[in-house]
Amino acid sequence: MNILNYIIRRILIAILVLLGVITLVFFISRTIMPAETIVLTRLHFPFTEAQYYAEYARLGLDKPVIVQYFIFMADLLTGDWGFSVIIVPNSSVWDIIMQRLPRTIEITVLALIISIAIGIKLGKIGASNRNKTKDNVTRIVTYLGVSVPAFLLATLFIQITLSTGTKIFPFFGYKTPGIGDPPTITYSRIIDCILTGNYEILLDYLYHLFVPLSAVIIVNLSTFTRLTRSNMLEVLQKDYIRTAWAKGCTKKKVFGKHALKNAVLPTVTAIALSVPRIFGGMVVIEVAFLLPGMGSLFYESLTRNDYGIFIVLLYLFGLIAIISNLFADISYAILDPRIRLT
Repeated sequence: MNILNYIIRRILIAILVLLGVITLVFFISRTIMPAETIVLTRLHFPFTEAQYYAEYARLGLDKPVIVQYFIFMADLLTGDWGFSVIIVPNSSVWDIIMQRLPRTIEITVLALIISIAIGIKLGKIGASNRNKTKDNVTRIVTYLGVSVPAFLLATLFIQITLSTGTKIFPFFGYKTPGIGDPPTITYSRIIDCILTGNYEILLDYLYHLFVPLSAVIIVNLSTFTRLTRSNMLEVLQKDYIRTAWAKGCTKKKVFGKHALKNAVLPTVTAIALSVPRIFGGMVVIEVAFLLPGMGSLFYESLTRNDYGIFIVLLYLFGLIAIISNLFADISYAILDPRIRLT
């Protein structure tokens, strides 16, 4: 099977999984939302009685479930997500999510980049110094990071500060009172600050993100370190590594070029699969640190019964997981041609 056929097959599987997610979200929406609530999430206040019944008919609520399902699917896939009823009344769910999504993406991307860079480096150090002091320290840190969830680290950071009175970095919010916002271009605070030259706002933003970002990095750093170390130890037993030693290659070249290059391949899958895990963990992180992102929006929509937003977020979290898995499959196939035949 060539690479194109493999990619097409994976995309078709992803589409089938997406349909499964949409089906599940549809039945959840019909379980928790009465017909009147469904219509209210689709209308902009104030509205007339005629508009109410017109939307009721458009949604197919007077028709069989299968008709409602296809209308629901069409609205979900085209971005026609209705309006918020409670959190930001009369505001489009699309606009609310577009304002919140960049904040979560920024933390996710920064956490992945930093944890990947440090994790691969530590994994390499551990493998090249097996059972030595450096390796033992790396393994201890890794085990602690894997066993301690991000929300517990966040709580620990806050409690240490409250008990000691030592405050180096802020814990709550994403900006200092009095600090403005950059002109909105992309909705990403980091990108907008760079594009408009508001570096003071950018530094203040990164200053506020330090603690929540650290909590996310530590958890993912441990995963990448452990994977890189174990994969390198396995690769170091291969015949081509022995050949490299026999040819007189230096330790730096053997570990850095031959071993590490092949050891990081399985890490690609871990990187892609970390994205939905980080998004899920952001619910606790953003609520704990009062960050206005997708995680805190999910919590607000659930606790305040804003079902229009809640249903859309269920779909988006599922979509993110599907895209991440698809990216992992395709990336692995490109990096390792042997995977194309499976």
